[in-house]
Amino acid sequence: MTDLYAFPKPGDPDKSILVLNVHPSMAVNPTRPTTREPFAPGALYEFRIDNNGDAIADITYSVQFSSRDEGKQTATLRRILGSSALGAGEEGKVIVKDAPVSTGKEALTKTAGDYQFFAGWRSDSFFFDADGLFNNMQFTGNDFFANKDVCSIVLELPNSALGAHSAWALGSNNRQD
Repeated sequence: MTDLYAFPKPGDPDKSILVLNVHPSMAVNPTRPTTREPFAPGALYEFRIDNNGDAIADITYSVQFSSRDEGKQTATLRRILGSSALGAGEEGKVIVKDAPVSTGKEALTKTAGDYQFFAGWRSDSFFFDADGLFNNMQFTGNDFFANKDVCSIVLELPNSALGAHSAWALGSNNRQD
C-alpha cells in the first residue's frame, strides 16, 4: 500500500470518496517493473471502517480482482457488515461486479446505485529524487515518479453507507459553526 485517502466529495456533502493506492509501477533499487498486471488476482484490497471507536471494523468494502483475460482485469466490490466485516473472502453484498480495470489513459468507471467505482493505473502524484537519496543525499531535482503510475482503487459512496454512527458522516453532515 502506498497511500490511503478519505475525503468528502467536493460539491456534494452527502457523499465521500475513499482512495487506496497500491504498489507503484516501478521499483527504485534496482529500477524494474513491479508487476505485469495492475492488481493481484485473489488478493483482498479492503477499506475497513470502525464507526463506533472500538478499533474493530463495523463495515468493510472488499475488492477482489480477476486474473487477466485477454489482457484485461475486472473487479468485484462487496460491502460486508457487522461481525463479518472482520473476516475475509466472498461474504457480504455485491455492490459492483465485473468492473473494468483501467490500464490506459481513459478512466473506466462503473456506477451502481449511489456508488461509483474505479480501479486502475493512475499517475503517481508524489515527487521523489531517488538519484539524490542513493547518492548521500546529494539531491538532483530529478523526479523518479515522473511518468510512473500507482494502482488506484477509488470508491465514491453516500455518507449513509459509512454507518449511522460514523464520525466521518456525522462530521460532514452535522457541522456546528
